[in-house]
Amino acid sequence: MGYKFFSIIFILCGLFVMWFAIFGKKKEIKEFGSGIPTNFIDVILMMIYKLLPSVIRKILLFAMGLAISIGFTYILLKLR
Repeated sequence: MGYKFFSIIFILCGLFVMWFAIFGKKKEIKEFGSGIPTNFIDVILMMIYKLLPSVIRKILLFAMGLAISIGFTYILLKLR
């Protein structure tokens, strides 16, 4: 039961990220991300994200939301 609830929450989070990528404003999308990078990989990823144009950021956010939703849907159906 716990895995199903956990999967449903993450599916909804993925759908929210996809919705945000489509309907979010440029300024909000530019500021989207974690606050303070905690390791070197986070620093590199945040630098790449900040340097990309807004259209590519939207595509990346949509792809991330889609991957989260598909991944946790697979987990939800696999545990059935």
